[in-house]
Amino acid sequence: MMAELARGRVTRVARSVFVAPPEPQVEPLPVKPLDLALTGLWFGLATGALELGWFLLTRGITGEVNLESLHMNRHYAWMMPLCDTLLFGALGLLFAAVAVARKKPRLKRLAIHVFTCLSVLSLVLSIPKIYVFALVLLSLGLSWRIATWLLRRAEGFRRVVRWTTPVLTAGLIALIAVDSRVVANAEQNALAALPAAPKGAPDVLLIVLDTVRADALTPYGAARNATPNLAKLAAKGVRFDQAISTAPWTLTAHCALFTGRWPLELSAAVGHPLDDSYPTLAEFFASKGYATGGFVANMNNCNAWYGLARGFTHYEDYYENTTITGVEILRASRLGRAVLKSKPGQKVVKSLVTPPRYVYRKHASMVNRDALAWLSEHRDRPTFTFLNYFDVHDPYEPAPGAKRPFKHAMAGTPRDAMEAARDDYDDCLVDLDERLGELFDSLKQSGRLDNTLVVITADHGEGFGEHGLQGHGISLYQPELRVPLLVIYPKHAPAGKVVPTAVSTRNVAATIADLAGHGHSSPFPGASLARLWESNKETPAFPDPIVSEVNRAHKLMQELSHVPAARGVMRSLRDNNLMYIRNGDGVEELYDLAADPDELHDLAQSPSHASDLARLRASLARLAARAVTPIE
Repeated sequence: MMAELARGRVTRVARSVFVAPPEPQVEPLPVKPLDLALTGLWFGLATGALELGWFLLTRGITGEVNLESLHMNRHYAWMMPLCDTLLFGALGLLFAAVAVARKKPRLKRLAIHVFTCLSVLSLVLSIPKIYVFALVLLSLGLSWRIATWLLRRAEGFRRVVRWTTPVLTAGLIALIAVDSRVVANAEQNALAALPAAPKGAPDVLLIVLDTVRADALTPYGAARNATPNLAKLAAKGVRFDQAISTAPWTLTAHCALFTGRWPLELSAAVGHPLDDSYPTLAEFFASKGYATGGFVANMNNCNAWYGLARGFTHYEDYYENTTITGVEILRASRLGRAVLKSKPGQKVVKSLVTPPRYVYRKHASMVNRDALAWLSEHRDRPTFTFLNYFDVHDPYEPAPGAKRPFKHAMAGTPRDAMEAARDDYDDCLVDLDERLGELFDSLKQSGRLDNTLVVITADHGEGFGEHGLQGHGISLYQPELRVPLLVIYPKHAPAGKVVPTAVSTRNVAATIADLAGHGHSSPFPGASLARLWESNKETPAFPDPIVSEVNRAHKLMQELSHVPAARGVMRSLRDNNLMYIRNGDGVEELYDLAADPDELHDLAQSPSHASDLARLRASLARLAARAVTPIE
């Protein structure tokens, strides 16, 4: 009985929303073309204002990052309402043209329904985790209700449209003028606000080679001589033989690199940006009077919307995100993106936008060009420059015209997919290495290199069949965690020095601050790695723990359900040569990297290592207690 009553109530509610009410008895609606055009313009202005307000509200409350926001233009504050205004305005003109040709009394009623439906649809499409079909049904039901209410008050609504459209239009014009100026002058204003820099302060260049594993590089003993320029650079400074990344994927590894914090302490995760709980390297150097520039080729995970641009006076991810074009205006709103994704929209874009201007993969030559141009404009103060190279990331496609020594050398020989992928990967390394050589040649010619602190590392490595895995972000084994780390700083870092001690990339921030002469005011936890080459001991002790984490189980695709990271939050702790891994399901692993560098023999069940296992388990538990996302 109760179930039947409940079903009856649900049915009545559904009918009240989705079932069309009786056609309202409304006053006669004279079809005036001007009214139709103004109504379309009014709906566009109102929809744009509502969409912008909703975007700002949800961004402020949830802080979530998605693909739409990653591509969001810096001028979104006016592009979003302008796009809706143009689309609805064009539709209003279309209705007005029809009204001139054929004065049908029901035309205005149809226009109100169409405008209302599109307006509601543009807002409800922002609701996450609901099927599009359900959202369309919801839009139809809500818009019918709203349109019916407006039609019952047709004359009053017409007066509202006529009086408020000029006001809303003036507001949009003012927003365009003010926001365009603010965005255009943001870098100049940030530079003007910088304090004076200390005399003789060195430039700082932080280079991250995205997806580069240490053992693939010439200075780390790779079988293939793919990176001779990196070998020359390593000979000029200090090479850390056992540098371990804080995470096997880009976002959290970069956030830890910038803040000196372990990923378990940070807010950054898939879809969640780095918050302002901790200062970044760019913020620190800006406070010292440095001009700060970031140039990234991993435009998704290093995107400014993820918080990595904080502290930079200049930051480049997607080129389009700072341009003002018709395509970018359309991309700003949901309805505009729907137009762009349509087949007619795609044809128009391809006819108007040439491929060189519509780039979605930056190669190293492009990063070099942009960074060198920026550096040439900032000779009046020291610079902190961050470069992220994406050339070695899958799908392992070198830049057009690049040399392919390994693929061509193996052409015609039997190879499985993994071997072919490794050949492509090493070919990408060859091209990246050549571009790095060009970068440093240019810096040397500019006369800046002698007073530049250079740090070269990687965010993570890449697996090629080890443990039956390929790729990154899926485990905490050495192919994904062991990365290069070079420090080149004339007269401060000894040339040709190799540090065998295992270290964490989370100490890079403290090291840079120390070597740049600001160690006394450094906000970064951990110790400077400089003590390791300043010590007279062969293998000096280093007090900082080496912790890594991957927390992406809920975002991994179905075909990756077999990988270790799919079991939940994984964390690892390295202690000298022992590597302890705790999987998300509680399963523990223990490896002796000195005797077993490939991690083939799990010692977790070995009685002789029971005390080591207990000690490392307790140590990781103490560290994990400060985690934002603790292990259950």
